[in-house]
Amino acid sequence: MKLGRVIHIGIVVEDVEQSAAIYENKLGIGPWEISVPAEFFAMMTVNGGHDGLNIKTAMFKGEGYEIELIQPIGPGIYEDWLRDKGPGLHHLKFETDDTYADVVRESEEISGRKPYLDVQWPDGRPLVTYTDILKETGLLIEVSPSDDAPEE
Repeated sequence: MKLGRVIHIGIVVEDVEQSAAIYENKLGIGPWEISVPAEFFAMMTVNGGHDGLNIKTAMFKGEGYEIELIQPIGPGIYEDWLRDKGPGLHHLKFETDDTYADVVRESEEISGRKPYLDVQWPDGRPLVTYTDILKETGLLIEVSPSDDAPEE
C-alpha cells in the first residue's frame, strides 16, 4: 500500500453548526455546507446491520482537500466515539493509486481486524470503509471505491 497526501479529514464534533461557525468566523476556514442526514443514509448497511448512519455533517472543500465535521444524532459508531473518546480527529483519507480492495486487504493484514466501519449501498456495493489500523498507527483510513455512486 502506498498512500499519498491527505485529501480528507473527518472530525467528530458535538455541534456541527457551532463548530463550522468557529472554523469559518474565527479560524478563516469556510464556507461550510451543512447537511442533515440524507434519506439514503438511513438505508445503508453499516457493519453488517441496517442501522444506517445517524449523523449530521458539515463539509468544507479546500483546494485538493476536504474537512468533514460529523455530529452524531443517534446511535452508532460516531455516537460511541464521541462518548468514549470525545470530540476530535476521527479518520483520514489519502490520495492513492491502490484499489479499494487492496487498501482494505493490506490494512487487515497489518491489524488482523476487519474495518471499523463498512457502509454499503442498498444493493450491496461498497460506499465507504474506514480501515482499522488505529492501534498500530493511530489511524482510521477512509477508503471509497472510484465507482461509489449509485446507478440511476
